[in-house]
Amino acid sequence: MSPASEWKWVATNSPTANSRTDDIWFFDEQKGWLVNSNGQVSQTLDGGETWTMKKFIDPNSKGFPYLRCMGWANERIGWVGAVTAFDAGNKDYLQVLLHRTTDGGASWENMSNMPDNSPAGICGMFAVNERIVYGAGTNDPDLPGPGLVKTTDGGLTWTHTDLSQHADNLIDVYFSDENTGWIVGGKKQSSCPAIKPGYETHPQYSQLKPVVLKTTDGGATWVNKAAGVDGLDCGEWGWKIQFLDARTGFVALENFTTAAILKTSDGGETWVRLPIVDAAGRSINMDLEGVGFIDGQSGWVGGWADNFEGLFNSLTVDGGKSWTAQNNVPGNPATDPRIRINRYRFLGSPISKGYCSGAQVYKRAAPGAPTIAMAAARRATPQPAGLALSHTANFSSRSVEITYVLPQDAASVFVGIWNHFAFHVRTLVDGRSLKAGRHTITWDGTDDSGKPLGGDLYICRMSVDGRTGESQTVRLPK
Repeated sequence: MSPASEWKWVATNSPTANSRTDDIWFFDEQKGWLVNSNGQVSQTLDGGETWTMKKFIDPNSKGFPYLRCMGWANERIGWVGAVTAFDAGNKDYLQVLLHRTTDGGASWENMSNMPDNSPAGICGMFAVNERIVYGAGTNDPDLPGPGLVKTTDGGLTWTHTDLSQHADNLIDVYFSDENTGWIVGGKKQSSCPAIKPGYETHPQYSQLKPVVLKTTDGGATWVNKAAGVDGLDCGEWGWKIQFLDARTGFVALENFTTAAILKTSDGGETWVRLPIVDAAGRSINMDLEGVGFIDGQSGWVGGWADNFEGLFNSLTVDGGKSWTAQNNVPGNPATDPRIRINRYRFLGSPISKGYCSGAQVYKRAAPGAPTIAMAAARRATPQPAGLALSHTANFSSRSVEITYVLPQDAASVFVGIWNHFAFHVRTLVDGRSLKAGRHTITWDGTDDSGKPLGGDLYICRMSVDGRTGESQTVRLPK
């Protein structure tokens, strides 16, 4: 197996999600799937050279779904999970939480039988087999119902386990067998400040500290194995979890102002926090999400980085003691795709191939292949013909001017805004009939209730006649 320091990542010819490709799944080096912020569920059969959209989830569907995760029992049976617009008085969101295929992606159905108390988003999924599937959520600690949904009959029926006594938000889930598994997230601590510096826009995350919940009875009971870990920071929570084998595992910790991972060497019984620092001990990267190791010493982390700009894919070859920024080419947006890695998937035993997902899907490149930025500039798949979405921020009025171009007359155009945690906050164009050409609308920085939103990175999403979509990150001035 080649050392991780010799690995280079190159963009596949996947569609470009100007926000992010949130999850991927690969059965082998050739056959894989993606879900992205454009609402696309797409398949490749040739290692990413070509991709075919098998399902489009309209962002203007009831519940305003944002595709977050996927899990597959085998090549026929797979699941896609979404973050939705929770409304305690309206259960429409339950209709778009989960989507299932039983014919290899040729057709998909919404799971309409989710429990009434299901979380507002399914942020992580794990299919143990065709019958047993687990889903965890949700991300926002202000929303009720952090918990686990589970089926033991392939989706015919579902149960929900309320885990609010253990956590205030839950993200990723992993099971080693039918009964033994982990969920990661965070629990609010009164010892943390109500508004941590750097968390003014999202104060609900300020008091979180990480939890790594373990079950050995199929989710009936849970124990926090991160309790007592030294150095856990306020405003920090678990985002992604990876186990290399029965003993070695990793958790990426999301934190707006610094970066660290958790590592276990005893099967998840105990964990240690490892900061993301270079060889001189200087902090690099932050706001981590994706984590992926190919052995106990070598791996990567990625995420949004400073100010949610996503410039780093950081590498360690010493078990997480020190890190370097790999494939980081900041400066020119035309050649820097701001990779925002959210998921790593690896193949082989020992691991020899790998994929990761951010703005696009990337794969391990052959020696001498171009870097992420070079490849993305050359290979990026264009958006649907004529759909051009752009924006301009107005700092004096604290507003954003959003422009889009329609290639032909449309019966229904939707344009909406999501926060970068994937929750819908504002509808700007609600199914309007419009003529072909250029259209402009000004977003005043408020949500649907008229409440001003904090200056931050947001996701503008659009769909046309329920068939095509595009997304773009938008920065609302402070």
